[in-house]
Amino acid sequence: MQYSILLLSSSNVHGYGYLEYNRDAISEFVNGITTPLLFVPYAADKTEWDSYTDKIRSFFSTFNIPVTGIHTIPQESVTEHEVIFIGGGNTFRLLCKLQELGLLAVIRNAVLAGKMKYMGSSAGSNMAGKTICTTNDMPIVYPSGGFDALNLFPYQINPHYQDPDAGSKHKGETRDQRIAEYHQASDTPVIGLREGAYLGITATKEMYIGGESGAKIFEKGQEAYEVGEGGRLIL
Repeated sequence: MQYSILLLSSSNVHGYGYLEYNRDAISEFVNGITTPLLFVPYAADKTEWDSYTDKIRSFFSTFNIPVTGIHTIPQESVTEHEVIFIGGGNTFRLLCKLQELGLLAVIRNAVLAGKMKYMGSSAGSNMAGKTICTTNDMPIVYPSGGFDALNLFPYQINPHYQDPDAGSKHKGETRDQRIAEYHQASDTPVIGLREGAYLGITATKEMYIGGESGAKIFEKGQEAYEVGEGGRLIL
């Protein structure tokens, strides 16, 4: 399947190296690109941008694909890259920086025009949706431009989704309850991506779930339902 957007729930999955769990999907996604992959480390603290980029560079070197950190190039050259990868970290910090640099519209327009493919993980996957309102992160900074994200497709992502544990003694809210709270204020469907799962979107906006753990889909006023590996998602 040829995807123009690839959204990973996470980069780290128990028992696998960094990004290795979804290695085959990533390999297919970047196959044939002729420009360096553009990595966005803004979900991490500024002191970690270089080391974070080096970590990504190490992984993609196994595909013989060079990696450029977005923080090391002129802003006007961002859309010269065929693939942009926004990594995980804190979603609020990521959105703040993209707003500050005026990059939301730049990235969105390039991806929707088919000039650049988009890959995200965790916070980067949150950023691809309509807003960041279903992130699991703490608001350590305030995005002054609001919570609107890239809106590459008109739904919400909840990465690292965890099913309720019926045997747990913890009495705090489950992820399902948090998503139900979101639906008290919004009609937008939420895609709960379990660890290791990914959402692939084609150029014609068909959506498929990959990985072995699947996804749980939440639509306002309806029972949540499952979509397994290879399942087409129609909302």
